[in-house]
Amino acid sequence: MNRISSVVLILCVCFVSLAWGQQPAGTCSNNWTEFHRPNMVRWNACEKVLNVNNVVKLGLKWSYTTGNQVYSSPAVANGVVYVGSVDHKVYARNAKTGALLWSYTTGTVEYSSPAVSNGVVYLGSYDHNLYAFGLK
Repeated sequence: MNRISSVVLILCVCFVSLAWGQQPAGTCSNNWTEFHRPNMVRWNACEKVLNVNNVVKLGLKWSYTTGNQVYSSPAVANGVVYVGSVDHKVYARNAKTGALLWSYTTGTVEYSSPAVSNGVVYLGSYDHNLYAFGLK
């Protein structure tokens, strides 16, 4: 009897933890304001334009060469691309055209990926600072 109880208990614990690990179905959102999105999601279930049949037709829309390497992943919010560079700068560029909207020179290289929330761009820096850029 003890063995059966133990097996049942182990199975219950496994199934409960498996159920807790399931992610609830969310609403569609193209909000990529941080690297990998919340909960490290790397794909977008709401994508309705790109698929295996047309991805081969993708082409370069625009590019920009910074003054040094870019190690961070960009954040995209409200039609703006934000990225930090080893050239000590943070850039904000128009997502459609690539046009420079603004840049800011920090105290050192920028390795971290920016995050955007409520109209503020946040960036952790190698100079021990956390930068927050927003409207005054």
